[in-house]
Amino acid sequence: MSRTVDDPGRLRFDWVAVPAGHARIGAAKLPAEPTRPAEMPATTVTLAAFSIARSPVTNERYADFTMATGHRPPAHWEGSRPPAGLERHPVTYVDRRDVGAFCAWAGVRLPTEAEWEKAARGVDGRPYPWGWDRPGPRHANCAGRFGTTTEVGAFPAGASPYGTLDMAGNVLEWTASLDRPYPYRSDDGREDHEVDGRAVLRGGSFGQAAGDVRCAARHPLYGDACDEYIGFRVASDAEPSRQGVGFDWAAVPAGPFLMGTADGPGSEAMVDAGFRPMAGPEPSPGLGAPLHSVDLATFAIARTPVTNGQYVAYVDGTGARPPGHWEGRMPRHERLDHPVTYVDWHEARAFCDWAGVRLPTEVEWEMAAAGPDGRPFPWGVAQPDDSLAWFGHPADDVGTRGVGERPAGASPYGVLALAGDVWEWTSSLYRAYPYRPDDGREDPAAPGQRVLRGGSFRSPDAIYLRCAFRSRSYPTRRRDHIGFRVVQRGPADGP
Repeated sequence: MSRTVDDPGRLRFDWVAVPAGHARIGAAKLPAEPTRPAEMPATTVTLAAFSIARSPVTNERYADFTMATGHRPPAHWEGSRPPAGLERHPVTYVDRRDVGAFCAWAGVRLPTEAEWEKAARGVDGRPYPWGWDRPGPRHANCAGRFGTTTEVGAFPAGASPYGTLDMAGNVLEWTASLDRPYPYRSDDGREDHEVDGRAVLRGGSFGQAAGDVRCAARHPLYGDACDEYIGFRVASDAEPSRQGVGFDWAAVPAGPFLMGTADGPGSEAMVDAGFRPMAGPEPSPGLGAPLHSVDLATFAIARTPVTNGQYVAYVDGTGARPPGHWEGRMPRHERLDHPVTYVDWHEARAFCDWAGVRLPTEVEWEMAAAGPDGRPFPWGVAQPDDSLAWFGHPADDVGTRGVGERPAGASPYGVLALAGDVWEWTSSLYRAYPYRPDDGREDPAAPGQRVLRGGSFRSPDAIYLRCAFRSRSYPTRRRDHIGFRVVQRGPADGP
């Protein structure tokens, strides 16, 4: 199980920045939907800049709160821990008092319903977070399609213009606002936290129809409501650059690791696999040989590559150069959960310095991918297909995919997208094996080519996706199929 690494008593969230400015609040008339009086009349409000969590609070994160404070756990948990398999589902069976206690402990707050609606629909009046199409199986967990909650972030195609996820369906979300008639006015008492009354929930749930998961849909309930389809997400007045970037960490335990392979570049296994060195987009030194043992300390590695959405906070917070394929200083919203690309090694390191993390060494990367059994691919011995890895498009401009789209391709430690999609920078200079951390290859100032791992969507053959495969490039290289992920020293359940 992966957990967020942070200071004791506080959590880091994957924040999304919502800029100051106007927002349309209220009903958007749809031919297929009845008019909802509670959503009318529509009005335009002006909001200050704020940050909102990309996803609802999960059982996993709520457990940090209950264990630290002794607050009662949700009724459906197995004692003090959430049921196995539900760690990354939204926490449910929480009333407004529970939510208030969590927010006070974590140093955050609930969004107002106006903030929630702007984060969900942007400024163009769209009825759903993703646009005008009615929700389908790729957009949202609603209409009883799954019968219960699903993991947060499971529907990247349902992202809002700002990159927030799960804002339609899955769980209803508490807001800070009391239920008062429209037009919305923040100074009419609805945002008075000392006043009792029905509060507004937003977003709809897994059992509700399309009309109830629209961005403008309002669901008032008294604050002691507590049910299987009610959860929450959090907000903050601080800019994301001051909050830091929330990473979802996986723990990799200490111990010896057998690194490399007996299959050298000219070996029979390489020939049988159809390997051929290439010039151009796929630099390919080949599989690392010989096999050798390296001792590693415990470390935590991000479950996914750094995404465009995470890189936004860095660009906004530092004024750094945005990748060239972005639209100005923002990526297209449907690519917020794709790996950031067109970043060179120096830029990846600058991001790490800003975020308080670092690039993995190539031995850390390989251990996170291959696990303790030395498997050839992160998922095992099966040859890759489209359900496991995104590769095989060397001549096409097909681009990256969402970082969580292929859970079947996870490594033994639950790390995703380690094979295909994008090559990933490591901290290591390309030098001959055996790997030795004290021979200068981990000197950040040393000249030379740095190791890339994992293959990409442009990789023509499965051999490039092997856990032991080593590629290399000079650190100033930028391409559409090169990204990075980050690590942090120490276990994934503590600093």
